[in-house]
Amino acid sequence: MKIIIRYTLFFAIAGLTACSYSRDPEHNYNPEDPGFEYNLTTDMYYSVPYDPVSQWDFNTNHYNPDSINEREPAKGTIAWGKLDYYFRYPNTNEGYEAAGKELHSPIAKNDSTMAEGKRLYEIYCWHCHGLEGNADGPVAQWVKPPKYSVVLPTITEGKMFFSVTYGKNLMGSHASQLSPTQRWLIINYIQTLAKATPATAATAEAPKDSAQTKPATK
Repeated sequence: MKIIIRYTLFFAIAGLTACSYSRDPEHNYNPEDPGFEYNLTTDMYYSVPYDPVSQWDFNTNHYNPDSINEREPAKGTIAWGKLDYYFRYPNTNEGYEAAGKELHSPIAKNDSTMAEGKRLYEIYCWHCHGLEGNADGPVAQWVKPPKYSVVLPTITEGKMFFSVTYGKNLMGSHASQLSPTQRWLIINYIQTLAKATPATAATAEAPKDSAQTKPATK
C-alpha cells in the first residue's frame, strides 16, 4: 500500500510540474510553454542524428558492414518505380553485341516524340556531333566524333542505347543525365540524321570549305 501511495504521489507531482504553466511566480497558463522535461540524457527524448554517408571516426556505425550509416540495397533488388532503369546487359563486348540483337526502341516515332528527341539532342549531343550529325559541333575539333551518316547505318539501335548508357570511346555515359525513355527519344531522332548520305553531308560542308578557299576581296 505504501508503494502505491508513493508512486501515486510521484506521478501526481510530475504531472503537475510538467503541465503547460509559465515559470513566472503567478503560474499563469501559457499554451506555448512545453513545461518541464525529465530524463533528458536518453536517446528516447532526443534521438542522435546520423549523417547518411558519414565515415568519420566519431560517428562510425559499427552495425553496418561498411561502417557508414546507410546500407546498400540487397543485390538483385530494384527501387520502386525504377524498373525501366534496370539494364541487364553487362558493360562488355558480349553485352554490347547482345544488346544490339535484342534491344529495340519502345518509343513510337511520330511528330511529338521526334520533336522531344530533337530538343534533348540539342541539349546533350549537338556540341560534339553537330546539329545535323556531321561531327561539326564546337567540341568536335578536339574529340573527333564520327559522322552519323557513316557510322550509324552500320549499327543497330540496341547498340546505340548501350553506348549512350555506358559510354563509347571518348563519349562518357549519359545514364545519369538521361532517363531510359529520353535515351530512346534521342536515338529515334538521330536515326533520321543518319539517313543523310555522305554526299549530303559533304554538300552541307561545302559553303564552309568554299568560304575558307575563296580569295579575299577588297
